[in-house]
Amino acid sequence: MKKIINIKSLLGIITCSLLLVLFACSDNILDQQNNNATSTANFGTSVEQVKSAINGAFHPITGTFFWGRIVHTGAMLRSDEFNVFPFGSNTAMSTFLGNPGDRWATEPWQELYKSIARCNNVIISVTEEGIPDQTTRENLVGQAYFLRAFDYWYLVNLYGNVPLITELPDLDNLLVKQATPESVWAQIISDLEMAETMLPDSWTGEDLGRPTSGAATALKGKSYLYMKQFGPAATALGSLVGKYSLLPAANFGENFSTTNENNSESVFELQFLGQQTFVWGSDIPGTGSMGNYHIDYATPTKSPDKGHLINPWLKDLFEANGDTVRRNETLLYDYPGATGYGGASFNIDLADTLDEDGNVVAGDLTVAADAGLEAIYGKKYSGMDLGARGDVDFLGTNVGNNWRIIRYADVLLMLAEALNEDNMTSQAIQYIDMVRDRANLTLIADTNPGINQVDMRQAIIEERAMELAGEGHRFFDLVRWDLADDYMGATSLHGTHPKSLSGGIFQSNKHELIWIPNSERDSNPNLDQNPGYN
Repeated sequence: MKKIINIKSLLGIITCSLLLVLFACSDNILDQQNNNATSTANFGTSVEQVKSAINGAFHPITGTFFWGRIVHTGAMLRSDEFNVFPFGSNTAMSTFLGNPGDRWATEPWQELYKSIARCNNVIISVTEEGIPDQTTRENLVGQAYFLRAFDYWYLVNLYGNVPLITELPDLDNLLVKQATPESVWAQIISDLEMAETMLPDSWTGEDLGRPTSGAATALKGKSYLYMKQFGPAATALGSLVGKYSLLPAANFGENFSTTNENNSESVFELQFLGQQTFVWGSDIPGTGSMGNYHIDYATPTKSPDKGHLINPWLKDLFEANGDTVRRNETLLYDYPGATGYGGASFNIDLADTLDEDGNVVAGDLTVAADAGLEAIYGKKYSGMDLGARGDVDFLGTNVGNNWRIIRYADVLLMLAEALNEDNMTSQAIQYIDMVRDRANLTLIADTNPGINQVDMRQAIIEERAMELAGEGHRFFDLVRWDLADDYMGATSLHGTHPKSLSGGIFQSNKHELIWIPNSERDSNPNLDQNPGYN
């Protein structure tokens, strides 16, 4: 069993509020000392105490209500990769049919701000006086800076208009206003630059998997790319070349499995551990760090929701490029040697079965046929690498695949994009070719060394689709490229609409963002709703 870093195993939740429970009016009862609490006066004076606080800041991120599951339902499945079967309010966001009263916008907002509050506590409270050793102190505080930037990165890309909070709570000023996206991006860059200088190049032992200086640089480069500041993006991303390495083609699937986690290609990944101690959405130690995202990536007959199909344009893209290396680890359909759960062949694994009474139970082949679509399913993070269908819990409680947030292949493709957009197309070729070479594809340097900027832009778009399919990048890519309406609007360039199963249609100036949760606006009238959701 893999060793999980303290983020999971030594959680200490540092709260930012005080709950006063009054059992009687007696002065003696009220005048009590809590011997189990860490007081604000001595917080930051113990290394183990601060480590526990850092772990507490990570826990809302890996828990069910953010990356553990809900961000996938609410954001990742919005892309044109997934044709989602409608399942009430669970899929309202991923099918562009949601309204501010529907589920799944509230939880990510709350979990991210919970994490931010804990990061603020560490950043503000941990000082040289409390932890004199500079390296130890900076390694701890640097993680808080990185995680706060990570939290705001997703807030600004999911919600757009969010409050920017970098101080401890002011009980006299809780009704905060939204900041401009530009000021949030500026804070992200500032935090990442602090993290770069404080974090080590690598971690070992039980700390393996914590954010590094390279992870901070990668997220900074990605942030500049999203801000369309291509020169700074290229500088940041280019500084990482050679510091990581792509896995061999034969090991491409190890980028998503429980095998070889935190490997040479991993720049930053969230640590997960399949565990049976499951409390839905819990923020207490020992629960909530299992891969409930399995629900959203499993085939329909393995999902407690109704699941989805992969749209055929992605299959066609792999086949047009002759890309079997990545296809075989990304998609499951009827190609030679295709295997599903536990290595069972495609036509057996997805076929109808009989229940104990001899009744036919529809398999995934029948589900697709009944929908009038080709049976194409995803493999990444679906649990297929963990064993037979019956071995994978239907809620994903025993799914422990670390989620690779940033891989070196992504860094190389972002670098190629930044250079191309900065009118340095010829310099971009080598970086997209490094990714293509691993996939055993022909190189642009050999077939089209004089490629122009427009054609390179399209080549990068297609390369990102093949390399990063099913990893949570595509929707954000389409939005920042201003292509979301082209592919998911009323008239899709894909031909068949990618949300045909639900009838949902992407609307410009609305669906780029999700709505500000009604519950937050009810408690804070200073929060304005995003365009299109009023």
